[in-house]
Amino acid sequence: MRFFKTLLILVFLIPLQSAYSFTVGDIPIQDEGRIKPLDTYARNYLLAFYGKRSIPELDLSATDWLLDLILDPAKGKNQKIFNIRNPEVVSSIFLDWSTDHKYSFNQVLPGLKKQTSLLKLIDDKPANTRTVFEKQLLELSLNIMRFEEISYLKSLKLIPSEISENHEEWISPFEFILNGIKPNEYQSKILNALQQYLASRMENDFIIMKSSLVDYEVALKSIPKNLFDIDNLKKERWLNQTNLFYISLAFYILSFMILGFNWMTRITFTRRISYALLLIGFFAHSYGIILRMIIMNRPPVSTLYESVLFVSFIVLLFAIILEYFRKDGLGIFIGAIGGSVFHFIGFGYAADGDTLNMLVAVLNSNFWLATHVTTITMGYGASLVAGFIGHLFLVESLRKSNDKAYLKSIFNSMFGVTLVALFFTLFGTILGGIWADQSWGRFWGWDPKENGALLIVLWQLMIIHMRLSGLAKPVDFALGMALNNIIVALAWFGVNLLQVGLHSYGFDDGVAKNLFIFIGFELIFSLGMYYLSKNNLKNELST
Repeated sequence: MRFFKTLLILVFLIPLQSAYSFTVGDIPIQDEGRIKPLDTYARNYLLAFYGKRSIPELDLSATDWLLDLILDPAKGKNQKIFNIRNPEVVSSIFLDWSTDHKYSFNQVLPGLKKQTSLLKLIDDKPANTRTVFEKQLLELSLNIMRFEEISYLKSLKLIPSEISENHEEWISPFEFILNGIKPNEYQSKILNALQQYLASRMENDFIIMKSSLVDYEVALKSIPKNLFDIDNLKKERWLNQTNLFYISLAFYILSFMILGFNWMTRITFTRRISYALLLIGFFAHSYGIILRMIIMNRPPVSTLYESVLFVSFIVLLFAIILEYFRKDGLGIFIGAIGGSVFHFIGFGYAADGDTLNMLVAVLNSNFWLATHVTTITMGYGASLVAGFIGHLFLVESLRKSNDKAYLKSIFNSMFGVTLVALFFTLFGTILGGIWADQSWGRFWGWDPKENGALLIVLWQLMIIHMRLSGLAKPVDFALGMALNNIIVALAWFGVNLLQVGLHSYGFDDGVAKNLFIFIGFELIFSLGMYYLSKNNLKNELST
């Protein structure tokens, strides 16, 4: 118990102390339609340029990189910051291929200027007709322009404009100089504090740097209307730096390793340690989701990335409950595997940039996000848990076909979770129809997303009724729930690949390959284990 409490303190309480002091990473900046801390802004652009959110080779954080670039643009333009992994793109801008794939602004810019006509042709083409080379060359061109704007403070919208109810676009320090804008009282305070901080940073005067940040925070608090919450900016910066989801992933993997040791040695207390590690990972996971909800003031299911985090949260919640009642490692296994897999999927989407971006218009309703979207996402999570148990049942029915009591206990858990999944999926689908009626004037329109949710409900109803009527044996039910994972994946990810319908939010169109691999694996594994289990059962009956 003491070990458990100590880890909780290390994970949450100690790092949280830094959230109460205003740092340079907390400076608010308007970007992509929202107010975010400078730390997030720097991380996102460094990720776009460099491929990482820091420069570990130089032990340089994203915020330090950004400030160094602003203070010394000439040096920054010679720094190899652009990660180009396509040899075709490198040769097109007349550079030699480098094994580290890194190039500086001054190396890239001359070659891009020679490709102006090609870039215009690519820009005029529809996005879905561009080749990989064309997409990457155009992206490099956009990154070069952004880099130059950042280096001269052009794109850093740090200063709130004249306060109005419309929350007009903020102003960069460069625009004050270029357009001769006369700052008002709070704008003057912000500009003076910023100038003082940058000057003291050049001189490495840490005392003045600290006092100028205090002045900056005071200036922000002098703004007449609450355009943003400074505490939320601090929370977001802390969340960036702490990487709670990496912490939770580490505990999930460690939990699985200890569980494997428990299976090999049958030492009872190792299962308890594994369960405790799973719980700690779950707490870190939950705390990260709660912080995201506080920061964005919305439920945690508004983007595909957030839905992955939330579904994995639901999977862990069911797994922890299962383990609490079963105490045999089944719940730990499901939680550790499910949590790890979904975390890796989420990290893939996080690599695209800002994970706290603004909502698409169709989702801009906190009430329906908190009801329909949350409910249907809980249905996805419960369905996947039932599918995971189905996989385990197929494996165990082959390994321990004679242990009827053990197999029955697994089946009962699977059947119970399936009923919960059916409730949330059915209820969420009905709520979605009500939302559709209010938003679009019709309850049902046979949209691909609606069809996917309905298909999950119908499939689960069919499998449940087949079992209750005796048409499906436990192993048949397990196969049905294992294959249900395919339907969930198609309803969750697949409809966005179609790029049609009112529910196609354009989250991502690059998942087709992974989706087909998943479907192929599920079909081969589930049908293969089902065939072996049925064949094993026939052999037992014949003998």
